[in-house]
Amino acid sequence: MAIVSGIVLLAFLAGLAMLFGFIANVGFKRSSPARRAGYAAAALGVLMTLPAYVALAAAGAAVVSYVGVAVGTGLLSALAFPLALVVTRRKPVEPDHSVFD
Repeated sequence: MAIVSGIVLLAFLAGLAMLFGFIANVGFKRSSPARRAGYAAAALGVLMTLPAYVALAAAGAAVVSYVGVAVGTGLLSALAFPLALVVTRRKPVEPDHSVFD
């Protein structure tokens, strides 16, 4: 059962990463696809671990606990980045040449 729930959660993360990538396409039209995917992945990682941060703050946990959740945020963002990049590369736009990527 744990394997099935893990697969379902990864599919949920993939769907949200693609949704956030689509939203980044609309919101940041002049950014590069990699930057839009980075924005989407970072937002998804933070939003998925926000309840953990709130629970730690309410419990008055030690700093080590926050570091553990920050590592989880980074891992979720790293998992979401390639999936968001698939969506952000679909619709190319004219890049803004005044921005260095």
